[in-house]
Amino acid sequence: MAANYSLDELAERLGGQVVGDGSIRVDDVATLDQAGAEQLSFLTNAKYRAAVEGTRAAAILVGPGTELPGRTLLVASEPYLALARLLELFHPPPARRPGVSPDARVAASAVLGADVVIGPFAVVEDDVRLGDRATVGAGCVIARDCELGEDTELRPGVVLYPSTRIGSRCLIHSGVVLGADGFGFATVDGEHHKVPQTGSVAVEDEVEIGANSTVDRGALGQTRIGRCSKIDNLVMIAHGVTLGDGSLLAAQSGIAGSTRVGKRAVFAGQSGAAGHLEIADGTVVAAKSAVLQDQEQGAFVAGIPAIDHRTWKRAQAISRRLPELWSELRETKARLDRLERMVANEDAGEDAE
Repeated sequence: MAANYSLDELAERLGGQVVGDGSIRVDDVATLDQAGAEQLSFLTNAKYRAAVEGTRAAAILVGPGTELPGRTLLVASEPYLALARLLELFHPPPARRPGVSPDARVAASAVLGADVVIGPFAVVEDDVRLGDRATVGAGCVIARDCELGEDTELRPGVVLYPSTRIGSRCLIHSGVVLGADGFGFATVDGEHHKVPQTGSVAVEDEVEIGANSTVDRGALGQTRIGRCSKIDNLVMIAHGVTLGDGSLLAAQSGIAGSTRVGKRAVFAGQSGAAGHLEIADGTVVAAKSAVLQDQEQGAFVAGIPAIDHRTWKRAQAISRRLPELWSELRETKARLDRLERMVANEDAGEDAE
């Protein structure tokens, strides 16, 4: 049977308050346009305010200061975080069932912590170490000398190349490849000679990496993903990159080799950085932008090449007027040409006299 809670109970769990009838009971969370009469909805983005009028939701989760006359409200100081907690409450993960599938292949030298889960057709090679309660999904391949920390989960189909280290409480989604060879070649007389990639990849605690993303090893040294960083689907992190703690990389973004990214950096969708750069703490890179030079702390850049976002916005505003400005320039030049001819004719007349 689905969980069922009164709004008063939810407010107590969230440290929030109810505006209206706290005895109303709800059994799930849904969007404003899809919520039913026994569901809680949410308004965490003002652009969806118009949808409140037509919603059938029993109550609406909002932030402080939001007024929706005639609606019962569950008010939380951080409504988006509260929404995450509610989703965890109404949709808890399935119970773990520790054990090794008989269809898995686990090397005798692998060290398994307490209560690990290894799914069917997973391969765990020599000298791998799995922390307590680690989960290895179906079809994963963990090469020799890799390490997973406590409570880390690999979803089905993850591949870890040799000597990859993953910390505790990480979530690695399907299709991720950690530790593949970096793109290193010595080009001589038009021929590309592979440089052996002998480095490693280290992922620190509480990192999440989205589906089909890749983090490469370098020729030497370590590619490192800092603690609490969150990486979206289809992200490419090249050899030798250091990504600072708490950074966010949205889908299809990429960082080229040996670039150092500071703490709490943000790369929006399809943005990227060239190699061998220093990108300081708190840098924000707008969508589809390309960083081609070092960035100072707190920079907010946009465009190709990326420049200060305020300058970029002004340039974009001007670029939209280019056809009009071009017409004005042609007209101005034509007038100037006519004036020059008139002056030349007058001068010629004076000389004739």
